[in-house]
Amino acid sequence: MTDATAGAPPPPTHRSRWFVLGYGAAQTGAFICFIPLLTLLLPQKATAIAGADKALLLSLAAMLGGLTAAGANFLFGALSDRTRGRFGRRRPWILSGLAGVAASLAVLAFAGSPGQLVLAVVLFQIAVNALYAPLTAVVPDMVPDSQKGLISAWAGAALPVANLFTALVVSRLSGWSGAQFAAVVLAAALLILPFATRFREPPPPILPAPFRPSFSALRDRRFRVLFASRLLAESAVAVNTLYLLFWLQALPAAGAPEGWSATETFSLLLVVSTLTATAAGFASGALSDRLRGRRGFVIAGSAGMAVALALMVGWTAWPGLLAAQLLFGLSHGVHATTVAAMTAENLPDRLRAGRDLGVMNIAVAMPQSLAPACAAVLLAAGLPLSAVFITAAATALAAGLVLTLFPRRA
Repeated sequence: MTDATAGAPPPPTHRSRWFVLGYGAAQTGAFICFIPLLTLLLPQKATAIAGADKALLLSLAAMLGGLTAAGANFLFGALSDRTRGRFGRRRPWILSGLAGVAASLAVLAFAGSPGQLVLAVVLFQIAVNALYAPLTAVVPDMVPDSQKGLISAWAGAALPVANLFTALVVSRLSGWSGAQFAAVVLAAALLILPFATRFREPPPPILPAPFRPSFSALRDRRFRVLFASRLLAESAVAVNTLYLLFWLQALPAAGAPEGWSATETFSLLLVVSTLTATAAGFASGALSDRLRGRRGFVIAGSAGMAVALALMVGWTAWPGLLAAQLLFGLSHGVHATTVAAMTAENLPDRLRAGRDLGVMNIAVAMPQSLAPACAAVLLAAGLPLSAVFITAAATALAAGLVLTLFPRRA
């Protein structure tokens, strides 16, 4: 603990179930902002605009968007640390970010050229990270260690629920893209606003130094190892998020249930991964709280994702893809929940939780750029899409191996 951290007000000893549920709903709303976009809406727009070159356009848009996300998350996290006013330091950014998301999705819905699509994605990433960075900082600000696994389990359910929303709502509105984007904005607002307008922030601490960008958190070895592991794991997740639909479209009919289209199969696989990820996330979050240990869960989740991604390539006949996505959902649920709790417990400076989480979230945002950049290189070299998934499997395995270097507390 640093001297600065020692001056921070301690988190309360317990948070009510309504706080936990409200935070989980807000996290779900944040994920609904971008998961339907990345998994379905952006690939659809890339196909409509670029046709046969859709994979390269998707890779370019995702790459530039990921770079924007990394910088924006860090910037807005640090700015929220220093925000002062009657509405708190996190709330103003959450609300303004939500408004920006709605505006940028409207721009994206009407994009008609590659340049417009890329610009809209960049604007969207600025807005969504203005929302997401201060929202994640609420956990180290306001939640005790004894509940971090529980609240991370509810937050971890955000991704699978957003996948389910994509499969059961957004994909069913495929006849009119405007309705798809409108459904995303409406659902996000309904989930985020109740928590964002009602939670009570603690008095903000006084930060002695003037604001300046700083990556000093990476000087801490524990934080540095976590950063490297998350960067690798999230790169693997990004491949499954961005390229699953294209992979299904590239496979012969035997890769899907008889008579099913690639989009229908995609929706089914999202539902399967959603259910398994949700159950696994809650179980691992509660159990890691009870055992007071997260690292083993995170390593197991990384290894499971590696096996699942390899299975996607090695067993393409149905029900191979079903089995692979079931395992991926289970493993990702374990990983996402426990790595979030582990991160919140190992921030070097609680006074600057937003800034340091912004640094960590670079490891989450950068893969949105790194994964499509690597995929573009592999595809441009003439390699098949299967090579992208095999590379992602190796990356997930490396994420678990890196975490074995995580030092124990003295």
